[in-house]
Order: sequence, then C-alpha cells, then structure tokens
Amino acid sequence: MHTFKLNKLCCLGLFALSSSVLSTSVLAAATAEGTVDHGDGTFTYTQKIDVSSTAPHYTPPASGGFNIYSGYDEDYGWQHSFLDITTNPLIQIQSATLLIRGYDIDSESFWGTAGEYDGISVDGVDLNPGLLQGANNTWSETTFDVPISSISDDGLVNTFLDINMNYGPGVSGWMTTLDYSLLTITYMEINNSPPYKPELSMSPSSCDATTDSDLVVSVTGPTPADPDGDTVSYLYRWFVDIGQGSVVDDEVAGKTDHQGDTVLSSQTVDGETWRAQVTAVDSNGLMSDPEFSTWTSISTDCDGDGVDDVYDDYPTDPERAFNNYDPEGTLAYEDLWPDKGDYDFNDFVLYHTFNKITNGAGNIKEIEMVGSAVARGASYPNAFAISLPGTEAANIESSTVTIDGSASALVPETGHTGEAVMVLIGNVFDVLPAGGFPYYNTQDGDERPFISLAFNAVFETPVTVAALGDAPYNAFIYRVGERGKEIHLMDKMPSDLADLSLLGTADDASDAGSSTYYQTATGHPWALLLPSTWSHPFEYVDILIAYPQLQVWAESGGVTNPTWYNFPDNTFCWKCL
Repeated sequence: MHTFKLNKLCCLGLFALSSSVLSTSVLAAATAEGTVDHGDGTFTYTQKIDVSSTAPHYTPPASGGFNIYSGYDEDYGWQHSFLDITTNPLIQIQSATLLIRGYDIDSESFWGTAGEYDGISVDGVDLNPGLLQGANNTWSETTFDVPISSISDDGLVNTFLDINMNYGPGVSGWMTTLDYSLLTITYMEINNSPPYKPELSMSPSSCDATTDSDLVVSVTGPTPADPDGDTVSYLYRWFVDIGQGSVVDDEVAGKTDHQGDTVLSSQTVDGETWRAQVTAVDSNGLMSDPEFSTWTSISTDCDGDGVDDVYDDYPTDPERAFNNYDPEGTLAYEDLWPDKGDYDFNDFVLYHTFNKITNGAGNIKEIEMVGSAVARGASYPNAFAISLPGTEAANIESSTVTIDGSASALVPETGHTGEAVMVLIGNVFDVLPAGGFPYYNTQDGDERPFISLAFNAVFETPVTVAALGDAPYNAFIYRVGERGKEIHLMDKMPSDLADLSLLGTADDASDAGSSTYYQTATGHPWALLLPSTWSHPFEYVDILIAYPQLQVWAESGGVTNPTWYNFPDNTFCWKCL
C-alpha cells in the first residue's frame, strides 16, 4: 500500500502539469465530433469530451478533472449533446453507448468491497455496469449503455463521475484520471418508431433463487412488441455483483459472457446478485430502452436489506427485517379523573400484545397490536386512543384498526405536533355494550366474550426506538363530548388537545414543571399497565381492597410490592382464580 500511495503522488504531479499546459491552448477544439453516413440509411454520430473541451461540454472543476489524478472529494461532470434529435423528427436512435477511457482504476475483484468504485451516471441515473472497470497502473476502456430516453428528451447527456464511492474506514484513498469520454449514437432517418420496452418475467423469483437454480429471464410482452408491426428480436446483457457492492459486466467479473436468456447454476455463488438487461430491436435496427430483472443476494439476502435471510423475519421485504414482540399485558383505567371516584379500575380494561417491526438498521417501520377489549365498568362514554411520540401525523403511511373482525382505515387525529394520535375506539360503549347487565364483564355472573381488537401503523420514514419509546406508548382514554378530559398512565404527558386546566385539581396532583402527571399526592394512578393478563375488581370495589398490596406499592414509588397484581383478594375480583 505504501508503493501504491507513492506512485499516485508521483503521477499526480505529472498529470497536473500536463493539464495546466493543455488548458491554456485556446486553439484546441471545444469538442471532437462527427457523423458517418453508412450509405444504407443509417448514421453514426460520435462526440468526444476531454480536457480540451470547453463549456458547456466541460468546465474544469476547482480541483481534479480530466487528465488530473482525482480522489473521492474531487468528483466532476461533463455534458455530451446530440442536438439534431431536437430538430429532426425523422431521427430514430438505434443504439447509444458511452466509452470512457481511464487510468489506474483498481476495480479488480480480489479487492472486494475495499476496491476502487468509480460510478458513472447520466442525468442522475446510474448506468450499467455502473462502475468504471480497470486494473492497477493500466489504461482501460469501459463501455456503458446509454438509455435512449436520456438523449431523446432534450438532446443533452449530462454525465457525472463519482470517484471512490465507498471511501471510508478500511478503504484506501483510491484515485484515478480520465483521458476522454466518447459518446457513440447509431441512428437512422426514417418515419418509424422504436419497439416497446419489453416486459419480463424471471424464473425462479428473486427470493427463491439458490445456487442450484438456473437463472432464466423471459420476455412476456407487450403485444404487439412494435408500434409499426416490425419484427422484433431481443438482446441480452448480464451483470453480476460478486461482493463488490455494485453489479459489473459478468465477463469483467470473471464469469462467462452470457448473451442469451439463461445463466446456468454452475456460474452462480451464494450471495451474488445477478441482473439481466433485455433490449428489444426491430427489423430496422431501432432499439427500445432496456428492461431489467434482478436476483438479489442469491441464497443469502433476498431483499437486499443487509440482513441474511436466515435471520430475516421478512426476507422478501427490504423495509422490514425483525419482529420485536412485547409480552402480553393489560391496560386498566379509572375514568372519574381528576376525582378518584369509586377507584375500581374497570372502566375500560384491555389485554394487548405489541410488536415493533424494525428494518435492517434497527429503526421501526411498523407497529402492530393484537388484543381484546375485556371489560367496561364506565357509566360515561369514553374513547380509547394511542399517542405515538417522536413522529408526526404526516409520517403515518397507513394505519388500520380491526374490531371484532371488522377492519377500517385510521387517520391520525388533527391538532397534534410531535406526536401522531390514533383513536382506535371512538366510543367504548359501541364495542362493549350493555345487555343483561348495565356494564360489561364487571359484575358477578356477567361473563360475556372478549372483543378482539387489532391495530397497526406503518411509518413513511422509520422511527428510532428511542424516539417512539416502549409499548403501549402513550395509550389513554378521553371522555366522549369532553375531548380535553384525557386520562393517561402515570407521568405520561397529556396530548396537545388535553384540557390542561384540569391538571392539579380535585384529587389530581399533576405538576407540569416536574413532569408529574395523572397521580394523587400519595402516588396513586388513574391508569395501570400490568405485565400480564389481569383480573380487574368488581364494579364499585376499590382496587385497594381487591389488591391489598397496591397501596404500599404506589406510595413507595413502585419499590415495595412490585408484583402486587399477583395477590388479589379473590372475593372482590371478576373471575379471580
């Protein structure tokens, strides 16, 4: 590696000197270009851009550029043009390529991900094979297919070189220099239209491909294949990523130069990504834009999210990788806040299990909840909602609530900043109605079925675990018709729509200055989160009677009797065992 650096430095000075001499030659042509008439109605146009070209084709950057050794922070671009296509409607491009001649491009496969990655893009789109190819201390030429649409739209081909794209820890400060960029366009003047872009199918599917599979791409349409009825054939070009981080021509990667619709299994290796490029060509020689089929990380990482399939809970989904289930728990509410009321904690009881679905980077793409609405001991109608902190309503890509098997879309509640509030139940009475009993599963003899409740929210931009916090996040109830009367778990913040004038009144000792919310002066809450299913007190039975250890737990700040919920007085609990 020391020799490598010295060679680079020596050559850097020579090329910089050469560039300074050439750049002062005002007599040099701005661009070398020309057209060859083949006499059969076809033409070939070439345009060469190099250090002698002038604006708008090439403007030397502040550092780096043609004929100068350039590193990762000296990227630059240039512009090819074929303006005839903007003035002559009879021109039909048959093919377009970009040949770039460069020196000392260390892209040999043995470097792996630590090698030199010099990306080429046109009009902001990476070309295939995407990277310059070459070897240490040699000149090399890399030919890229240029999408015809990138020329036909405005006649301009804005080209950009991204040098040493992988620069970072463990990657050398690779440098390279370019001699020239040559655009070659073959076209004809004919009142004809190119064939349609092909439609493809692949066998096997990307995620079913193994090293025992032949990779086959098939043209399935469209029908007709050509707008003018010309006969159409198809050109195949194959690329492979053998662990370098980007696909390159299969022949460059040391494979067979495949030109048909199949790559045999003997040519593939675990973890490789293979891509087929298929272009339609009509009988006049006109070409379509190419279409692609890609087999990603064969037998290893089907969806390309950086998580091997063997560990990936969602091996075909690049936005999801892991399930993170919380144990089953119980939410229980007393709804007479800021008064303690009968303090029976059965006004709404919910069993629940949450799942955080994270991506390969460990951020949350989706949350799911499945559970059951168990009991309603409230005389007042209440709604049940969950505030998701650390995000915004606009970041909810989609959300659904399913009650007793009936699903409906959810829209975040308006009026909130820094949180997305989802109202899962608009009125608990509608889910747990009165019947033979005025309440639901809170009186002796009332043993009606639980009502299933499921909820999910998908985030447009994944949310960090730290920002969202732990399930059930900020779940709360509020009085229907009195939206501001919210009841949260102890020390959870009220939402932006809460009536803050109620804080610190009656039995409530909330103090926003110390972030103390929804508890009495002695630390008694109005909402409970239990780490298991739980038997709630009967109607009108104070929880301190049904669970005698709770008072000491609450008044000790949760230090004493931490498992108080396991020690009920069975006389006073609904279905206590």
